[in-house]
Amino acid sequence: MKKIIASLSLGLLLFGATELQAQLRINSEGLFIQGGTVFSTDGLTLVPANNWVLNNLSVNKQQTVVIFPKFNSIQRMYRFSRPAVFQGELAMSYEDIELNGNEAKNLLLAYSKMTSSTAKDFMLVKESVVNPEQLFIGQLFPNAITFADLTAVSLESSVISPYVDLVANNMITPNGDGVNDTWVVKNIKLYPNNELKIFDREGRVVFSMFGYDNSWDGMFNGNPLKEDTYYYILTIDSGKSRKTGFISIVKDK
Repeated sequence: MKKIIASLSLGLLLFGATELQAQLRINSEGLFIQGGTVFSTDGLTLVPANNWVLNNLSVNKQQTVVIFPKFNSIQRMYRFSRPAVFQGELAMSYEDIELNGNEAKNLLLAYSKMTSSTAKDFMLVKESVVNPEQLFIGQLFPNAITFADLTAVSLESSVISPYVDLVANNMITPNGDGVNDTWVVKNIKLYPNNELKIFDREGRVVFSMFGYDNSWDGMFNGNPLKEDTYYYILTIDSGKSRKTGFISIVKDK
């Protein structure tokens, strides 16, 4: 744990200049990183155990969210243009606003061998080392791993159980007939201090609202969303409780 903390601190020190905090771009001639060298880009710090040669590779920091049936990712994703093989220390810093309802102390690293927004494609690193005060998570990988996407998630068990009197509908049929035209959460008016976020399959936020009032009718930017299944996170009383699940939009054939 001390080694990872030291590496992250050293990485931030060495790469603190603004021009070096930009996205990592590697040209066709490739990049050679000597083993043990701290290499940092945009909040991601890597210390390869052996000499590391990268060719035609780029990495972008995105606000992509991975929708897990039992886990939720933070709103930060490092996405490589193609899979990279890595062995050594890896650490990721993030901001408090990117936690997406997760508790920093319960985060785990998660990586996928392919570019994906599907939970089943991700491996969870249960040995992850977390520093919730400094908002970073890291791990030493003594054996090589392959990843294209890198993020962090928390276990469902770390989330406080939702209030039992809140009952959410799992389907809407926005056809204007007055029945199931909007998404209804029974008793939501008892908890006006709430925040709702609804995501599509790609992790894009298609609706968000503070003080949700059962008014969402399946629209996004003024246009009706397609018939599909969407994922929601409803946070109650400033994080005292959270309810998650799926909403299906069904339209008349």
